[in-house]
Amino acid sequence: MILATLDLLRGSGLAGAGINPIVEASGAPKGSVYHFFPAGKNQLVTAALKEAERVVGEGFRNIFARSAPLSQKVRTLFSATATRIDASAFTKGCPVAAVTLDIDDESKELRAVCRGVFATWCEIIAAGLDEVPVAQRRDAAQLIVAALEGALILARATATKDPLLQTGALLANMLALAAARESDRMGRPRQARERRRRERRGSRS
Repeated sequence: MILATLDLLRGSGLAGAGINPIVEASGAPKGSVYHFFPAGKNQLVTAALKEAERVVGEGFRNIFARSAPLSQKVRTLFSATATRIDASAFTKGCPVAAVTLDIDDESKELRAVCRGVFATWCEIIAAGLDEVPVAQRRDAAQLIVAALEGALILARATATKDPLLQTGALLANMLALAAARESDRMGRPRQARERRRRERRGSRS
């Protein structure tokens, strides 16, 4: 039931993940929904969102924990996402974003769940941004997630992978440039100290 709910959320958001569609998609008896999820739809959706947090988060970890340049990690993320949405004929996006956009007074309890999932994903990505100064890693991770979610929407709207591939390439280049500038900035004081040491040694000889 959880996986069926997650699949429905990817395709049509909270509005499309009613109890009857979930029962039909999962093949489970309707009574079992309320047996395992007595609080109803929102409890089941919460379980599905937590599953997305785990599965998608593991995908992020596999990409950003590897030993590779930051630009390569970002390109890999956007390329892999483009491949997945293409395989769904551009009909299935991020379930967490879909639920977030559908939240109303009856489902406002899900807002905290969605916020928590996005926060977890940002933490996972931030842990792999070795080329970014520690104080800026959380912000950089949020930028990556925000760009990914926006590009997913554009990909669905245009039914092409181009928004994801183009955004990934642009973001990769931008972050690589920022990292290079920061490395250069940090290297200048060291170079100045070395130059002063050489000058002092030269004055003694």
